[in-house]
Amino acid sequence: MNVSYGLAPHNGTAAATAVAEPSAPARRPVVDACSLVYDDAGWRAYLNRLGENAPEYLDVFSSSFCRYFGASHPAYREALAVRWQDAVDVLLPPGRPPFDLAAHLADRRRQGVTAEFAMGSAERLPDGRTVNTWLLETVREVRDRIHVWAGISLRDPAAALREVEVSLAAGASGLCVIPFLDGTDPADPRFAPVWDAAATAGLPVWLHTGHHFARSHPSGLGSWRTVEALAARHRELLLVAGHAGWPDVRETLLTAARHPGVHLEFSSHRPRHMAGPGSGWEPLLHHARGLARDRVMFGTSTWVNPGPTGPLANELAELPLPEDVVTAWLSGNAEALVARSAGKRRG
Repeated sequence: MNVSYGLAPHNGTAAATAVAEPSAPARRPVVDACSLVYDDAGWRAYLNRLGENAPEYLDVFSSSFCRYFGASHPAYREALAVRWQDAVDVLLPPGRPPFDLAAHLADRRRQGVTAEFAMGSAERLPDGRTVNTWLLETVREVRDRIHVWAGISLRDPAAALREVEVSLAAGASGLCVIPFLDGTDPADPRFAPVWDAAATAGLPVWLHTGHHFARSHPSGLGSWRTVEALAARHRELLLVAGHAGWPDVRETLLTAARHPGVHLEFSSHRPRHMAGPGSGWEPLLHHARGLARDRVMFGTSTWVNPGPTGPLANELAELPLPEDVVTAWLSGNAEALVARSAGKRRG
């Protein structure tokens, strides 16, 4: 997994990047297919979920977290050596500015981001709401810009199905599943009602695929084989292989070739590294003009590459790719998926 270096740091709010480009040139339209939009309570729920289920992430990505939240890296490392909860407190100290939706949207606009798929979760906030509910309520008036993909946990099949139904009724336009945090196999037949409900409702499912750092769970949770199994059993299900199944990009891409509902997005990875020997992205670039052209989407994962989205998108444009492929990957394919999903829901 490629971690960002060199982009301007910020404190986890859109307002922090607002001063970066007062007269920035026009940018290519971008749809961020993997975005995180939280207030501090939401971020704490997100970080606590990592700490409880995959604390390795708080260690491996310590630099990224500190750059994103504007925290002292030495102080964070010192706290993490004692308790991961103390490290989260370093990232989210009292008195941080509240989340500002208008500032977030303004920053997104400056970066050329016309829409984003905001990943939620079923974690509970101090006020009793889920992160999904907070997100759906917060962006109610701007869902043309922020498409909420409700997060579900697969630890309880019945609870997962209820969360799908509640989130769909509240306006969710997709789902998000991270198998290594649940320690469950999404292809287990127990979850078939969840995927049938998503397929019937036209809700795409973003599935974390490929490498993960949770040592307590096997690496195969959420592999291209998971995508293959789900796509084969649920033919109408729209699936997005998060992080493109890296390092098994070739296998993930070939899975998409077999199933028209499967897409890939490459968030958490820097485009500028893709052309390097041994990057693992050679199959994507090799098939860019053919198989991969209409199945690949750009994403950021927000904190993994902490900095303005525009320069990150420009890195893709600097790869040896035709302009039509760059346009398709940055926005066209995501827009087509939104339209396809909306069409299924209307139908």
